[in-house]
Amino acid sequence: MIHRVGLIVHTDKPDALRFTREAVEWLQERGLQVQLEPNIARALNMPECGNDDEALRQSDLLLAVGGDGTILRASHLAAPRGIPILGVHLGRFGFIAQIRPQELHTAITRVQAGDYVIEKRLMVRAVAYRRGESICEALALNDVVVTKGAVARMITLQTFVNDTFLATYSADGVVVATPTGSTAYSLSAGGAIVDPACEVLLLTPICAHTLSARPLVLPADKQVKVVVTADDGDFHLQADGGETVRLQSGDEVRVSRAEERTHLVVFDPDEFYAKLRDRLLWGERVNV
Repeated sequence: MIHRVGLIVHTDKPDALRFTREAVEWLQERGLQVQLEPNIARALNMPECGNDDEALRQSDLLLAVGGDGTILRASHLAAPRGIPILGVHLGRFGFIAQIRPQELHTAITRVQAGDYVIEKRLMVRAVAYRRGESICEALALNDVVVTKGAVARMITLQTFVNDTFLATYSADGVVVATPTGSTAYSLSAGGAIVDPACEVLLLTPICAHTLSARPLVLPADKQVKVVVTADDGDFHLQADGGETVRLQSGDEVRVSRAEERTHLVVFDPDEFYAKLRDRLLWGERVNV
């Protein structure tokens, strides 16, 4: 039973605050306790709804209002507690969000009636090491990216699977993606599209300086290790496009399946294929 609903809101999206106000009022009219991030509560002049991250982690349901990036942010908050997330799509190209704003009332009614399923999406954990010591750790629903900085030259990436050497790439970087992230950066870099129900990891080089470099699909129980080297410039580690961690030559990044899962509220488990058709214009004539 749902009693507490938390909202994670991307305020840069058009009409996000207006929709959030309407949603909060509608939810409260139905006796649900609503929890907002402090900055959203202040923007809406609803200080009584403002809560910190720890309070939001006590929600029975999180509404991610924005696009896929908002869902990624919500997943980092919700996954350790297994809180279900319902994505409200205000963007143009999202693959993860389930509903549009006008569908919220129907969706909440269905959730309260138990008329939905939970998809438990694979997540990965990345740990970066410098001279054998851990320097950072990050959780990701979409992907972990090791890439050169804005002014760096091409970098060299030694890749390993379960400590078995795979290949050395001269490239702009490498993406280790989940099936959920297969339609994000990995796809732009030439990676495969994978049904999010699959249990695999994707290893995709970015602009590799060799025609033999190809994306690789691995079982999810494998660990990918990337050792990065370069003579100069800077290079970075990012998880789900979040905070950038600067790496040094010789640092290694290990990426493996996380214990946590993102729990997504889904009404049609096969909707992924309709989204592929609609978002990627499959079967449509494209006029240039």
